[in-house]
Amino acid sequence: MGHLRTSKDAGFLNPRTSDIKILTDIKIDQCPVWRSETDYLFQRRDQVVKFDGKTPLSARLISLWQQFNKYDVVITADIKTAQIFGLTRTLLGLKKPRHIILELMLDESNDSIIWKLKKYIQRICFASVEVVFVSARNEIQTYAQRLGLPEERIRFLPFHTNVVNPKMTEGTGGYILSAGKTGRDYATLASAVQGLNVKVVVVSDRYLVDGIHFPSNVEVHIDIPYKRYLDLLYGCSMVVVPLKKLVKSTGQVVFLEAMALGKPVVATAATGTEDYIEHGVTGILVAPEDSEALREAISDFIKHPAPYSAITLRAFEQVKNMHTFRAYTHTILATAHDLVPQGE
Repeated sequence: MGHLRTSKDAGFLNPRTSDIKILTDIKIDQCPVWRSETDYLFQRRDQVVKFDGKTPLSARLISLWQQFNKYDVVITADIKTAQIFGLTRTLLGLKKPRHIILELMLDESNDSIIWKLKKYIQRICFASVEVVFVSARNEIQTYAQRLGLPEERIRFLPFHTNVVNPKMTEGTGGYILSAGKTGRDYATLASAVQGLNVKVVVVSDRYLVDGIHFPSNVEVHIDIPYKRYLDLLYGCSMVVVPLKKLVKSTGQVVFLEAMALGKPVVATAATGTEDYIEHGVTGILVAPEDSEALREAISDFIKHPAPYSAITLRAFEQVKNMHTFRAYTHTILATAHDLVPQGE
């Protein structure tokens, strides 16, 4: 575990008189500071055994329970790990280590008995958590009410792009790309591009495209490797992110990657986009389930691409300044240190 960097030598954390130990279940290898300031739960430094994404939940929890009392803060991104660790803290009344949850995504509410029971259990699990980070401001009030927590414990944390080195790229493929496997509204997209003189490439899973009749100008790719998706992203001239209006925020991964590569973005005005895209400034937003508005936005780009250069450049600069791994981990680590009183 590396010593805590100060604002002088790392450029972002305030100096502290004491070091703290942080355990996490999320690897962010793209950020050297994250690697040095946290211990990864599933790759213990004192053991040869290495865990991976296929490790059973029981093994992960055993590893967590064996280690957590050695740390000041535990940061979880896996929802199952977060819930069971939270439940442990709540039932045992544990004050240490502090618990931070990242990237929480809750399902839509309904009136079923099972859903109400799940909500009740989630409230117990998260009653002891110090901070829950969400990816959209609209989620703060919604999640606070759902979990029965004060709003100050739910904090907006702008999501990061997965593009480590953002750069402006010019697509040469002559097609529009639409991608993603959560909360997408490909039915509206299919209706919007019907009859347009442009090739559209959709990258998703079978569940989201099942039953949708795509016109002949749409090419659908199911569960392709990430590298193949990146190749398609590099080659496209524009990215369209059609979203359903959900409680949880979705879409950030794709449109932030697009913005980081200098691709103009058209997206649905929804929970996941409104904190990241300013209409007419860093992208184009259209109303949910409005195929005509989406068609008009796509057609306008096809006919008049030049004005989108300024929008694309502003979006690119925004990503470089606000949505890097460095900016993302900065907030998390600073919060972790703020949770632990000096001298504790």
